[in-house]
Amino acid sequence: MAQKNYNTIHDFLNDQSFKNWAFNSRLSDVSFWDFWLKNNPLKKELAFEARDILLGINFKKNDIPEEKIDFEWNKLETKLKKIQQKEQKETLPKRDKKFAITAVAASLLLLFSVSAWFLMNDLSRVTHKTAYGEVLELKLNDGTLVTLNSNSSISYKKNNARNVWLKGEAFFKVNKKESTNAKFWVNTNDLIVEVFGTQFNVNTQRNKTKVFLEEGNIWLNLNNGTSKKMIPGNYIEYSSDAKKILIDDQLSSSDEQLAWKNGTLIFNNSSLLNALYKVSDTYGVEFDFHDQETKNTLITGTVPTTNLEICLNAIKKSANVIIKKENAKLVVYKN
Repeated sequence: MAQKNYNTIHDFLNDQSFKNWAFNSRLSDVSFWDFWLKNNPLKKELAFEARDILLGINFKKNDIPEEKIDFEWNKLETKLKKIQQKEQKETLPKRDKKFAITAVAASLLLLFSVSAWFLMNDLSRVTHKTAYGEVLELKLNDGTLVTLNSNSSISYKKNNARNVWLKGEAFFKVNKKESTNAKFWVNTNDLIVEVFGTQFNVNTQRNKTKVFLEEGNIWLNLNNGTSKKMIPGNYIEYSSDAKKILIDDQLSSSDEQLAWKNGTLIFNNSSLLNALYKVSDTYGVEFDFHDQETKNTLITGTVPTTNLEICLNAIKKSANVIIKKENAKLVVYKN
């Protein structure tokens, strides 16, 4: 994971695991470098300087939220209007000079306050991301275990790991706080999952949020203003576009919903279109159908996701189709 010798800042900056530690983006690297720094105290100053450089670069790459700029700019305009009204009795040249000085000072204050706010907010947030085909297991600082599916991310403030934002798919095994009975929240664009301690899966792909409850009880606070209680085995799909629950089923088995954790996809009379949607979400590939009726071909079976080629071969045999790579897409033909 780490090189043997770290004698210059560049040695740290060129190490990917060190970058992961600096951005707090991979738990295994964070643990490793915390241990390494503890056992290499003479290199701490150099390592922290490299970390500061990385965080500085990260700051430059981000955009300041427009709503924050608008808020600060409105405050500035209000101050300037008050200054103009107060100086209306003064001569025009004198007033313009004072106004110019005040405007420059106020502009600098605006820039400083927005930059300071953004830097503090950026450094206080922890984000974990996965690439296509990657599954990551995390343990949050409250003891909650998270399995993050491919092309997904979760983020939270350093001082509150029990309020997370999810994009993509993740399985949560929430550690219940017996002493404080503290809640745990998962936020998506469609809804908020509210729990105390339980096991559940959340998927935000395809412009809707799908939640499966394996164990315990949870509440869904939907963005249409309603709420929904779930019990074990309950599977719900909710769309913020339609502002309603699309599917509300009670499943007899969790296999199909949680198979991705073990590197497989399970299909039970699923259409080929929906099956390939899951493959697309896992690997980031795009599909097209030469024969439109092929989309409705039903597929049943278990498909491994550890390798895209093996995955496609299993689907081709099960659905009796041909899949060819044409330009940047995979095209499905009748066999």
